[in-house]
Amino acid sequence: MRFPNSSTEPPNKAADARIHAAACAERPQAAPGLVSSKTSGTPPLEVSFETEAVQRRRIGRLKRTVWACGHLHRLAAPKGFRENVWFVTLTYRGVYDWQPKHISQCLTAVRKWCQRKAVAFRYVWVAELQQRGAIHYHLAIWLPKRLQLPKFDKRGWWPHGMTQRVIGRNPVGYLMKYLSKTGPLQAFPKGARIHGYGGLTQPARHICAWLNWPDWCRQRFGVGELKTIDGRRVVLATGEVLEPMYTRVFRPSGMCLYPNAPIPERWVDGPYSALRSCEEVVQ
Repeated sequence: MRFPNSSTEPPNKAADARIHAAACAERPQAAPGLVSSKTSGTPPLEVSFETEAVQRRRIGRLKRTVWACGHLHRLAAPKGFRENVWFVTLTYRGVYDWQPKHISQCLTAVRKWCQRKAVAFRYVWVAELQQRGAIHYHLAIWLPKRLQLPKFDKRGWWPHGMTQRVIGRNPVGYLMKYLSKTGPLQAFPKGARIHGYGGLTQPARHICAWLNWPDWCRQRFGVGELKTIDGRRVVLATGEVLEPMYTRVFRPSGMCLYPNAPIPERWVDGPYSALRSCEEVVQ
């Protein structure tokens, strides 16, 4: 993915413009002869409540979010900006040493260090269960090349065991490798978060949210056009509260979703599909 060599905007505004334009290009018109599908004769969607099916859906959302965050952090860097991506592993001494506040306390310490260095704290992390049953964490942290990330254990940022940190080249591949080994989610301790991210611009956060919308929302609305309020989807431009697309009929092992209205045609391939508009914005 290439962008022009220069921009008259400040670097942070130019980065936001690239992300927002790539996500929110004008919607193409439907081709002649295409019509929306009808509710009559449309089979219901079957949603299983079985543990394995629920886990697959949750891991799918997790993978989409982590994949997007890694690429969006790369896109947010101004043209010509030199940076390193640091890979960090946080390991516990004991199998049962985990506490829910440990990862947030560690991230708070790194954030304060970044503030002292006057740089944004841009990161993504995932949790993994080791064979011995202990949680450990994998982080990717983006920093300017002029800065070297300190060792977490020597700084006291992770007093719970061992840490490793190296400069890497493929942060998305690094994190997705560990996500591919994610085991049964019920094996994680109750209350354990299994991923997190920070430092994204607002357009980038909108993209992450869009990727995990229901299909019918992504087919009708673009990035940043909806907001969830009290469990309902609201159109930001008009304040319209969307009616549910499906009627739910519950059964012992799950539920069936019957459409209440014609299912809209898909108008866009995704938030990164309009690259020409993106290039025009940053010229």
